[in-house]
Amino acid sequence: MALRTGQTASSTRRVGLDDPVTRWLFLVAALVIAMVIVGGYVRLSRAGLSIVEWDVVTGVIPPIGEGAWERSFADYQQTPEYQLINRGMSLADYQRIFYIEWAHRLIARIAGLLVILPLLWFLWKGLLNWRSSFRYWVIAVLFVAQGVLGWVMVSSGLRDRPTVSHFRLMIHLLAALALLGIVLWTALDRMETGRAADDRAAPARSSPIQILAWALTGAVVVQIAFGGLVAGLRAGHVSNTWPFMFGRLIPPGLLAGSDSWWMSLFEPISSHWIHRWFSFLVAAIAVAVFVVVRRDHSDSDALRIATSWMLIAIGLQITLGVLVVLLNVPKWLSLAHQGVGVGLFCISVVIARRIHSRSRPHVPSEFGLSA
Repeated sequence: MALRTGQTASSTRRVGLDDPVTRWLFLVAALVIAMVIVGGYVRLSRAGLSIVEWDVVTGVIPPIGEGAWERSFADYQQTPEYQLINRGMSLADYQRIFYIEWAHRLIARIAGLLVILPLLWFLWKGLLNWRSSFRYWVIAVLFVAQGVLGWVMVSSGLRDRPTVSHFRLMIHLLAALALLGIVLWTALDRMETGRAADDRAAPARSSPIQILAWALTGAVVVQIAFGGLVAGLRAGHVSNTWPFMFGRLIPPGLLAGSDSWWMSLFEPISSHWIHRWFSFLVAAIAVAVFVVVRRDHSDSDALRIATSWMLIAIGLQITLGVLVVLLNVPKWLSLAHQGVGVGLFCISVVIARRIHSRSRPHVPSEFGLSA
């Protein structure tokens, strides 16, 4: 094996999970997934509005002593949630929801350190090149932005309404998906092509299967976005029957919740109904991807396995969604539904990345390896 001029073996070899940067990227992906699920638990526990300030440093330590707890509780008593929903709750009940939200924020702080500090270490040790580290800094910035968006979302429920803005919740969730997608894509790049993944690659050829794969990812994102709207609006409680809503497949007042039909899409009845049935469009696209991959006689076992798991996960997700409706939104079943949804997104990114890699033309380079 001989190297061509100007290139080291480490720059084009497959690095796999032996590479510390790749392992770190998968850790970051796991942290994002964990934060989404923990955030769902906080929301379902109605604990997200219990802490009325965003103290990045001093907020690490919870109130200490009876006086500190009384002051914190007094601040919470000024919020719409206490006055309209939790009026008369005891200090002990307040401490219970406080610690849920405090743990959520503490985990987020620890996760942030697990993103920033290893990145600086990799740059200092030369495992990442400063000139080609832009994508990694985007990941770090997006992670910090998630914290800011989280507070922007929470603050919307501290003024004149006892719930957070469903639009801000959806934006917060979509930002988490964007972060997760970039992290997974980067990790898969490194696993496939090593350090060369940090350099500019030849553009991929557009093909029907590639368009279909991106359509699948886009459909999953839309479905999750409407799931965020349903959660923010508490629209899961609108109807506890399936497949009918109010005795009909198309419920009355479907697009009459606002002055315009398109704004009605974001109202409880319409968002619930769309979230129910859009899942079957996602399933149809996933079946199409599965069939095309099988007919393509691809030698990529990983791609075949990913498309199979996609169908299994969609079937499980639809089943969980139906049960959540019929059982009137139980907490743990709802969390499982949310977790599987994030898993679907991850699988869709893996499929899109694999197909993107197959569609990329082979361009010989003077920096390549030759036998």
